[in-house]
Amino acid sequence: MKEIPEGYHIHKNGGGLVEDTVTIDETVYIGPDARVSGNAQVSGNAWVSGNAQVFGSAQVSGNAQVFGNA
Repeated sequence: MKEIPEGYHIHKNGGGLVEDTVTIDETVYIGPDARVSGNAQVSGNAWVSGNAQVFGSAQVSGNAQVFGNA
């Protein structure tokens, strides 16, 4: 089972780590090895997968895909 750092939760669509400060839609996919943190916003049908990390004030929306080691 994946260790969940304090202040994070597992996103129900994909199982990736999401910091509690993030604005995120239930419709997005956050892969099991991906992480979203900071004041990031992820919405729409966006995908974050692989070892990708979205952080800071980044905004990922629509049908955007962030993947690999991005």
